[in-house]
Amino acid sequence: MKRFSFKLEALLKYRRYLELLAQQEMAQAYKNVQESEMRIRELKVEFSRGSAALDRAVTGGIRAVEFKSHADYLDSVDGDRAREIKRKAGLETVLGEKQTALTRKSVDKKVLERLKDRKKSEYLGEFLKAEQNASDEISSLKKAREITDAIR
Repeated sequence: MKRFSFKLEALLKYRRYLELLAQQEMAQAYKNVQESEMRIRELKVEFSRGSAALDRAVTGGIRAVEFKSHADYLDSVDGDRAREIKRKAGLETVLGEKQTALTRKSVDKKVLERLKDRKKSEYLGEFLKAEQNASDEISSLKKAREITDAIR
């Protein structure tokens, strides 16, 4: 009997490749979300530092121009943080889409893998059945020879 071959092996290989690409895209999207979260934390810390510096400056006495400069800086940091929060929300949406795509790709690949496993099991069953039949035939021929030899 010939060796087992799965006719859709090329398609299975391609689907594995697509799943790998989807995993990489999802990992990149996850990394982008993590970097955005880190940036938001950094901006919060920067805002706290700037606010504390302004408080110290006001306590010690500060000119109006310097106060305006500190206030503008804090507004800028706060605006950057708000923009980064919006950006993070968009990145999380992209991450969700990438996760859905990865799930789809994994399911597609798994379907073909299960089909391959089932076809291989069927092939092995047929192979074992053919081997058993051949073995049975050899046994019966051997037994028939023994009987004919015993009769002679």
